[in-house]
Amino acid sequence: MFVLMDDDRSNLLYLWPRRTLFVGFMDQPIRFSQAAASVVFGLKQPVTVRVAGHTPVQTWSVLLAPGAKVDIEPTGQLVAACYLDALGQDYRLLSRRMREVLPGVHGTVPGEPGLRRWLQELHRAPALPSEAYRLLEQGINPGAEPYPPADPRIEKVVRIIREQVHRNLSVEVLAAEVNLSVSRLVELFRNQVGVPIRRYRQWHRLFVTFTGVERGETLTDAAIAAGFTDSAHFSHTFRMTLGMKPSDILAMLSGRLFVDTHQDDTPAVVPGYAGGEQCLSH
Repeated sequence: MFVLMDDDRSNLLYLWPRRTLFVGFMDQPIRFSQAAASVVFGLKQPVTVRVAGHTPVQTWSVLLAPGAKVDIEPTGQLVAACYLDALGQDYRLLSRRMREVLPGVHGTVPGEPGLRRWLQELHRAPALPSEAYRLLEQGINPGAEPYPPADPRIEKVVRIIREQVHRNLSVEVLAAEVNLSVSRLVELFRNQVGVPIRRYRQWHRLFVTFTGVERGETLTDAAIAAGFTDSAHFSHTFRMTLGMKPSDILAMLSGRLFVDTHQDDTPAVVPGYAGGEQCLSH
């Protein structure tokens, strides 16, 4: 564990190949239209969730579908946002145990009270990335259920994009790699991942940029190495994808950026968590 930081307003960011976790204070609305499903928690009070054309909902936690256009108003409180796996396995596992409250929005994550307490404790005393990932997996899948299977062809395309993220490989090239027509790959990818190939590539470039920053690179150098044309391109993509400005996260990290690129990208099996009202055990 790291130094305790009572009443600290620093942000906290963990990056793993499978998931990304942000915990911090947000004053401005978060405008989601992201390339991966996510779960969002209000850690001190409920958040207000808005979808155009629908009555707003107040809730402690929500699951957002990939590509859902949602505004979340945190009102300056401590919030947590976990961006889930690209292949949609986390989303399919969670959504079947939750109720849709708005289009693309499911309310009340299973085991919410214990997860909220753990996330507050994590913000106060950050854990090593491997331990934080283990506990996050416990919270998402307390019963260690088998994850819904992913299409191996789409898994391969995602792997190719990640391995060559700095290149703008055409859909034609990717389709040839998995022996599919362009139209069929586009359809399967959208069904499995939830967003078009280009959106996913941009999403992964954000991950690669932050890993570069964690290694000590400047934000501009890391963004260009990841495939962005310049820092303005990175900032625009960041805001359009994550709903926040880069400064909302980076300016207040204060050394609390943790990257674990060695974490296995396959779903973990973690027994022993009872969920519900229990806290996650350390």
